[in-house]
Amino acid sequence: MTVRTLASSNGLWCVLLAAGGSRRLGYPKQLIRYRVRPMILNAVDAAESVTPGRVLVVLGAHSLRLRALLARNYGNLSIVTNTSWQDGIASSLVAGIHAVPAAARGVLVLLTDQPGVGRDSLQRLVDAWQRRPGRAVAAGYEGGLGVPAILPRRVWRRLRELDGDVGAKAVLRNADSNTTVLNMPEAAFDVDTSEDRRRLKHTHR
Repeated sequence: MTVRTLASSNGLWCVLLAAGGSRRLGYPKQLIRYRVRPMILNAVDAAESVTPGRVLVVLGAHSLRLRALLARNYGNLSIVTNTSWQDGIASSLVAGIHAVPAAARGVLVLLTDQPGVGRDSLQRLVDAWQRRPGRAVAAGYEGGLGVPAILPRRVWRRLRELDGDVGAKAVLRNADSNTTVLNMPEAAFDVDTSEDRRRLKHTHR
C-alpha cells in the first residue's frame, strides 16, 4: 500500500474509493460513461462541489489508466494508490483514512459506481453533518443504510480495524456511531454487472 500524507487542512475531506477491479463487470466501472462522462469524473465533480480542494481519490486496479484520465481533467487532485486493493474495499478505505490531514474533522466516503448520487445528494449529507459534526451521517435506502456517508474522526479507529470486503457500513451500523440516516433512494442503484450497465444505459439517462 502506497500512501502519502497530504498537506494539513481543517474540516471535511472526501475519500473517493475507485480502486476496485470490476471483476463481475469485466470492464473498469470507473470508466463507464454516464451522461457523456466516465463515472469516476462525475463522482469527482460531485465531491469537488461540496469539498472543494479536499478530494482524495484512492486508486488500485487500472491505476495508471485512471490516473492519466484524472490528470487530464483536474489540475491538482490528491491521489493515493492502494497496492493491496485486491484485499477488498476495507484496505482502500483504510488507505484513504491514513492519508487525510491530521486536522480533518470528518470524511465523506463516496463510491464511483452510484450514478444517481450527485451534488445535491452530497450537499444534504454535508448540511446534516454541519448541524451535528460529532455524528456520522449516512444514506438510507432499501431498508438499510450505507454510503455515501460522512464519518467523524471519533469513529476512524474502528475503520482501521476493518478488513476484506467489509466497508463503512459495518461502522455506521454500530450503535456507538449514533448515525443520522437521510432517505436517499438514488443511492440504491450501483453498477456491478453487465445487466446493471444495460440498465444504466436504458433507464438512467
